[in-house]
Amino acid sequence: MERVAIFIDGSNLYKGLVQHLGSDYRLNFVEFITLLTAGRKLLRAYYYNAPLPPEDPAAKAHQSFLNYLKRVPYVTVRLGRLERRAEGFVEKGVDIQIAIDILRLAYADAYDIAILVSGDGDFAEVVRVVQDMGKQVENTTFHALSSHRLAQQADRFYPLDDFPWERLRATSLPQAPEAEG
Repeated sequence: MERVAIFIDGSNLYKGLVQHLGSDYRLNFVEFITLLTAGRKLLRAYYYNAPLPPEDPAAKAHQSFLNYLKRVPYVTVRLGRLERRAEGFVEKGVDIQIAIDILRLAYADAYDIAILVSGDGDFAEVVRVVQDMGKQVENTTFHALSSHRLAQQADRFYPLDDFPWERLRATSLPQAPEAEG
């Protein structure tokens, strides 16, 4: 059975969800991962983001979401940082974490297929290197955020626009199962 690792650019996914479905949409993350995995064996889903600054009105809800994700089985949260610039805050360290994890896990032969949830064209070269290592790479994001270069480099591109979003809607922030101890 093919082993899948999922790499989710959280900011890219959130931006697409807001543009496509509105800011009040809440994603059932477990169902989303299940849909991406498509019956294949999930190694792990990695979710990359940067915590919002405490003064941001959405910071508390964002931190609650990250805490929830940390309790979801087979999900690892990796956080970058936000740096203040004249135009506001800029996310730093996230793309390099994604690239390192995709390459490190390919080198370790931990997966057969990487699913990259991002539209950032900077990942096209990483995808090429991973493919040269004998791995397959699938890319998905919303059409409006998609990089043609990345989509072309991937073995398979499928738009998130076509996903069954009503089925993936969470009525509230779901609670992850408690760990047995």
